[in-house]
Amino acid sequence: MVTREDAFWQRQQHAPLYEALVSHSRGRRHSFHVPGHKYGASFDQAGSGHYHSLLSLDLTEISGMDDLHQPQGVIALAQQLAAEAFGADETKFLIGGSTVGNMALIMSVCKPGEKILVQRNCHKSVYNGIILAQAIPVFIIPAVDPSTGVAAGARREDVERVLHAHPDAKAVFLTNPTYYGMGIDLAKMAAAVHRFGIPLLIDEAHGAHYGFHPDVPLSAMLCGADAAVQSTHKMATSMTMTSMLHIQGERINRERLYRALAMLQSSSPSYPLMASLDLARRHIVLAGRKELERALPTVEWLRDKIGTIPWLSTPALTDGAVYTTLDPLKLLLCLHTAELSGYQLQAILEANGVYPELAEPTHVLLAASTGTSANDVEQVWNTIESIVLETGHRHNHEKMYPSVLASSFLREQALPMHEAVNRTCRSVALEQAAGKVCAEMVIPYPPGIPLLVPGERIDTEVVSLLRELRSSGTRFHGVNDASLQEIDIIA
Repeated sequence: MVTREDAFWQRQQHAPLYEALVSHSRGRRHSFHVPGHKYGASFDQAGSGHYHSLLSLDLTEISGMDDLHQPQGVIALAQQLAAEAFGADETKFLIGGSTVGNMALIMSVCKPGEKILVQRNCHKSVYNGIILAQAIPVFIIPAVDPSTGVAAGARREDVERVLHAHPDAKAVFLTNPTYYGMGIDLAKMAAAVHRFGIPLLIDEAHGAHYGFHPDVPLSAMLCGADAAVQSTHKMATSMTMTSMLHIQGERINRERLYRALAMLQSSSPSYPLMASLDLARRHIVLAGRKELERALPTVEWLRDKIGTIPWLSTPALTDGAVYTTLDPLKLLLCLHTAELSGYQLQAILEANGVYPELAEPTHVLLAASTGTSANDVEQVWNTIESIVLETGHRHNHEKMYPSVLASSFLREQALPMHEAVNRTCRSVALEQAAGKVCAEMVIPYPPGIPLLVPGERIDTEVVSLLRELRSSGTRFHGVNDASLQEIDIIA
């Protein structure tokens, strides 16, 4: 007798979309359809050696290949297997990253002029979704971790307080985990939000591996969220710009969601990218736990080694922490010395072949995964140890003041974002911008969290913070002047 568990494992061994592409590529086919490279027959000679095997899978919506926008065949089956694997009622493949999933979710729950509660340190795609939906954001200020100085998640009591003040809100949109791997008790948050009869939407871009091992946190779906967007390419194994949108329950208007996805996603989605989602799902189900059991102790070894350095630390779950979960695959290196910045540490690491996820003035983030090896972490430690041996005890081991505080996210919304982006604007020197209304999105990147959004009044504190970030070498997105010597304001 085949048990339900046996049937699950049998189904999950298949990758229907990938298998269909391989089957088609093995036949003697004569392509009179796009794309123009014709399975790689016409392609740049120098690049052909790298791309050839992939080009044979680069198909379009021909017979047997299904259609992402009206799936009834192998894409539909691949999405069903993903929903089963990730604990959702339904899963949609995203070609365009979590960006399109976040925007589509907001457009599905909000009509113009309707309110949505939003964690203020969310990704820029959430703000863009609010602008497209012409919704009114009610911002929830995140807790800031005092030991690292970084913004973490939203407190449940803050969400409940704001919901009481805005009972007409249509949804709550939170980020979990943060870019740095910090998370909240999502099960309790979901229960709290649902008491108000509205959906909880989660940007889970950095949590595609959640729920697949007892030593990593549970996923948003397992905690009762109504929808979650995962960047499967970030912490799982699909190709870059591929993500998944997971949905469960009846609180999401799925017809509006499907319509938004159809508007936002390309009408010619990449089949190799979609197939990589199919394979990533199969891989994390069949091999994820085993690979995590190998990777987690390796990363923990590095965490312990870093703990021996007086001027360097990593976050740790303690009784006083403002977060309740921590991704063991994320290593946020916090520098407690004025003699070495995060950017300088990044440069040293890169000179030794180690490429971090991001650097900030006093932090460097290392993102490990199931693909991280013992050799990888040994190279990180060897590089850091060489700094210790070279400098001895010359580092002053100061408690560095964080750059971004909770107050960095507190300012007046003088105009709705969707109105501000359509107003006439002009440029002024950053130093002269205090008191003016911002006309653009000022986004230190990475991680892609706006410090200013259109319609917010610029205050002296954020001007000072932006000057500090500018002088330290931070890159900015969303601005006309990438050097941030000038900033656009409402004229």
